[in-house]
Amino acid sequence: MCLFIMSCKKNDPISELGNSNNEFASQLRVTYNNTSLLFGDTLVISASTWQRDDKFQKVDIYETVVETFGLNMVLKRGTTVITKTADESTLSVVDSILKKSLMLEVKAADMDKYWVTVSNNYVINHQYLVKLKPGRYANDVTLISKLSDGDFDVLKGILAYAITRNDYLAFFPTAPASDFKTSGTPVLSAAGIANLRQNLTKTMLAGNVQTIKKVGNYGLTVDVEAITPTNTITPSTRTFNIPL
Repeated sequence: MCLFIMSCKKNDPISELGNSNNEFASQLRVTYNNTSLLFGDTLVISASTWQRDDKFQKVDIYETVVETFGLNMVLKRGTTVITKTADESTLSVVDSILKKSLMLEVKAADMDKYWVTVSNNYVINHQYLVKLKPGRYANDVTLISKLSDGDFDVLKGILAYAITRNDYLAFFPTAPASDFKTSGTPVLSAAGIANLRQNLTKTMLAGNVQTIKKVGNYGLTVDVEAITPTNTITPSTRTFNIPL
């Protein structure tokens, strides 16, 4: 991570309306060099700020990361389950990878380093490399063991209506004929569906997976806060949804 520092002799600060805690609030404008991020990109966060009386406590930049994903799963005998598409979702898992975490703090004593005379404000530029932070769920078959009981129950419910006869028999090789319908889809009867939902375990499922991957978004939220000495906060928030 790098900083671009701009510094010149300061003019009189710009006067702006609005106050809180008996002090004028800071003015804040945040721009980004890219709004359609992919992993490997460098995001440049540009925070421009000023305050009528030139009173600052600090400017903070934070990141929050939340991954929201479904599953694209193929079993060894032909069953395919996709729980999330662009249009609908039958199962979405939310992984709070990083709660609001400080990326950069510029305190009042350092604000003059960022003063730009030509625009008559402070300009703080911060570079952020977009890379995948590991969360609770790896992008492989081990994620099945990490699913909550509630999410696994939902997955079993979806699987019960998509599973092939051969994949079902791989789980339950002595299953009676009454577990299957004679024709049509789903292939399982009500008894077969109930059996799968009640007796399929995470270990059994993981052992029959051919491929599995997460489908969804990696959500990066950038919060910028310009704060006065009386803790009056002027915030700016932007969320970037990066495809997994």
